[in-house]
Amino acid sequence: MCAVDNTKPRLISTVSWVLYDLANTAYSMNVVSLYFGTWLLIHLGQPDLMLSLANSISMGLVAITLPVLGELSDCKGKKLVSLLIFTILCIGGTALLGGWDLVLIKWVALSAHPIRSAAIMGWLIVMTYIAANYAYQGGLVFYNALLPSVSTPRTMGRVSGYGVAVGYFGSAIGLLVARVFVDGTFLGRKIASLEGGGPAASFLPTALLFIVFAVPIFIFVSEPPLPAAGKRSWNLRKSYRRVWTSLRDTQKYPGLLRFLVAKFFYEDSIETVIIFMGVFTQKVMGFTLSQTNTFFFLVIPAAVIGSALCGVLTDHYGPKKTLVSVIALWICALGVVIANSSAIVYWMMGGVIGALMGATWTSARPLLVTLVPGEMLGEFFGLYALTGKAAAIIGPLIWGGVTIALNSFSVAVQYKSALAVLAGLMSVGLLLLCRVPDLHRQQQAASDAQVF
Repeated sequence: MCAVDNTKPRLISTVSWVLYDLANTAYSMNVVSLYFGTWLLIHLGQPDLMLSLANSISMGLVAITLPVLGELSDCKGKKLVSLLIFTILCIGGTALLGGWDLVLIKWVALSAHPIRSAAIMGWLIVMTYIAANYAYQGGLVFYNALLPSVSTPRTMGRVSGYGVAVGYFGSAIGLLVARVFVDGTFLGRKIASLEGGGPAASFLPTALLFIVFAVPIFIFVSEPPLPAAGKRSWNLRKSYRRVWTSLRDTQKYPGLLRFLVAKFFYEDSIETVIIFMGVFTQKVMGFTLSQTNTFFFLVIPAAVIGSALCGVLTDHYGPKKTLVSVIALWICALGVVIANSSAIVYWMMGGVIGALMGATWTSARPLLVTLVPGEMLGEFFGLYALTGKAAAIIGPLIWGGVTIALNSFSVAVQYKSALAVLAGLMSVGLLLLCRVPDLHRQQQAASDAQVF
């Protein structure tokens, strides 16, 4: 179990940690959920499988490397430094995607062998995305592990919820700014003498937004010094052995292994929905890119409310009960999307799904913290990433496999069938999650005892 620390953090530290969630969620919305998939599949005409492979490879790299890098950050007390490195890589990769649009498209148009050049262009774009997405996903390990440094046991769920809620404001800001460059409009009004550059024009302003809102965490957040007993040497080979030992010996911490396996199944679906939601909205529901941007923008308020409310519920009822309820609602929401083709119903479900996305991360992070020792948070958040990202390897490949298997059917049948498979996997995760122990009350009592 996590060690109890009642030291009250500085408000500026907590606010800075929360603002980083705004920065990286702007990237997630603009690049992962909306514009990269739209650019690659619809504007560049690449197959769904290429987007699936790009996401699966980046998640695979996270799964292989982040558990040991998380342990390294525990040994050296360098979570903040590690986060800085991954942040710079993500911002650089995002900016380079925008640069490729300016250079590679012209290169293909002037090439004597346009088909071969287009294939090379596609793989250069995909490799750049893999690097940027690896850095974004990997940085979350160190960011999550800093949560105890900016909160107390009684406020952890609330601070986590504030981070996710403010992150959705980042999504809104990102969509507003990106749309100026994508189609030359702001809040639905055309900007005179400004021509939109299409989906790829969103990448450079997204990188700039990331920089602006990420800076405070590196100025105002500090890691507590490692106690003498917590210092230990680090070796790469031994670290991988310890990861294997940690996986094998998770039974030492009641419910941890079951939680990680449950997370594998439910996050398998969530990560895939995030990747393909923008393309689904356009290909299945028939929305234009402008309407899709508005759809994402208008469901954000529901996501903000859901995230903040879930933080309060997590602190009151505990992360386990809250997360079980959230995953059950996820399954119901996906079922409604599969069963209906009404645009009105889809708008409604967009709000529900947005709220559930935020609620999932809000309750899952504190649940892990209740299950593991506080001095090993970096290592176990590495395992947390390992299971989630391993799931995110499989989910996009499942989506790509289903669409290929049903290639003779309509796009709507292909995509809704893929959603049905994901809902089934999420149901398995829910059944496992129900058997994870609820240690919330026990840790709150320990915290109260120390106060008195």
